[in-house]
Amino acid sequence: MRPKLKLYAALLGILILALGAGWLVLPSGSRIDLRKVKINYNKSFPIKLGLDLQGGSHLVYQADLKDIKDSDRAEAMAAVRDTIERRVNSFGVAEPQVVVGGQDKVIVELPGIKDIQTAIDQIGQTPFLEFRVQSTKTPEVTVDAEGKAVVDPTAGWDTTGLSGKQLTRATADLQQGQASLGGDVVVRLEFNDEGKKLFGDITSNNIGKPIAIFLDGKILSAPTVQTAITDGTAIITGNFTIQDAKDLATRLNSGALPVPIKIVSQQTVGATLGQESVQKSLIAGVIGLILIALFMIMYYRFPGVLAVLALLVYVLVSIAVLKIGISLTAVILVGLFFFLGLTVSAYFGILAFVSYVALLFLGGVQPVTLTLAGIAGFILSVGMAVDANILIFERIKEEIRSGKDTQKAIRDGFDRAWLSIRDSNVSSLITTLILYMFGTPSIKGFAVTLSIGILISMFTAITVTRTLLKVFITNRLLTHPWLFGVQASKQCAATDS
Repeated sequence: MRPKLKLYAALLGILILALGAGWLVLPSGSRIDLRKVKINYNKSFPIKLGLDLQGGSHLVYQADLKDIKDSDRAEAMAAVRDTIERRVNSFGVAEPQVVVGGQDKVIVELPGIKDIQTAIDQIGQTPFLEFRVQSTKTPEVTVDAEGKAVVDPTAGWDTTGLSGKQLTRATADLQQGQASLGGDVVVRLEFNDEGKKLFGDITSNNIGKPIAIFLDGKILSAPTVQTAITDGTAIITGNFTIQDAKDLATRLNSGALPVPIKIVSQQTVGATLGQESVQKSLIAGVIGLILIALFMIMYYRFPGVLAVLALLVYVLVSIAVLKIGISLTAVILVGLFFFLGLTVSAYFGILAFVSYVALLFLGGVQPVTLTLAGIAGFILSVGMAVDANILIFERIKEEIRSGKDTQKAIRDGFDRAWLSIRDSNVSSLITTLILYMFGTPSIKGFAVTLSIGILISMFTAITVTRTLLKVFITNRLLTHPWLFGVQASKQCAATDS
């Protein structure tokens, strides 16, 4: 009696999971509101679409690397990318993509932001701060298109290597007394260890000489060095108002760029192409599901029908996970319990589910941004979802042909196919991990959806399909070898031999 209770408890759990996932998949059910039961939790779960599907802004910035050594340019571009990404994230832009393109380009994609100017404002013109010393070279004079002489504002000043890259903190301050009493509003800078040493060397070697402070290529001030400054602090003066000083300090703290950048391309990406792509992808997915279902039913008969039911559970759970989200913590914690649930005890599987729900309510997971490449990964995972079922069903057929009764053949078929299923899926997960670590943003989206699909397919093949088979084979009419794709004569021949 106890095994039957466990079996029906597992079936009930699968039904609850499928119904819950189906509810989350429906637009009307994409919200959890517990305020009715006096719990302060209310959250919606819409499908988050990437730039290629919902439209947005596409910006390309170019970095000025003329003063950067060739060996340091890759590091400088990585710092530019990280700074822009940090600045965009601070404004709450949903899933921005910031990547280095070529040697001196940074590509920024902001899904959902249709106004180019808004997108540029979100990124902001992060200031380029640098310190220069007086040059002994004669400034070069150029002629513009109108024939007028133009002098580079940085001419006459040599770079020192000290810039916003070494900045750790900027604050608005009063140099003397209070602003209302005539005190100067300044911006006080604090440098890291590298900047502290550089600033100390610069001031020591230029006592009695001016040091110019440039911001975005314009000179703010050029104070004369009275004494060496070795404590790693500097002061910017420039007739600031209190608000101007605060704004500049905020911009500097958000991440000063190691090199200046300028925008060279700006484009609004429409959602029309995205809508067409989603529709075509949905059609492709439905056609794929129908073809897989027909193949499984025609070739594997009764187990094929159960595999199709398991596949439907797989689709519902996968979409629900994409809407709810995932995180590194969830992958490590839930993934560990999940594998223990498949290999050691089903109780670990329950613990994996409870852990995921706990992370959901604690805000430990974030929705997956679905791109066109991500949809491709999901559709591919639908086809891969039946791989484990095929291995299991073929093994069951072999066990039946060897003369075993159907119940024992099912048990042995699952046990002996598990090692192959585990190894193939682990190798696939390693591949998706490599793609995620080293791929472009679109490749990362493909890797995320494919890896989620692989993990869920293992659950539906091993747990859902096996539970359904065990429930239905209690009826002797459903244990006939023909229903499993095995000819009765072949089974008899194998038994006689």
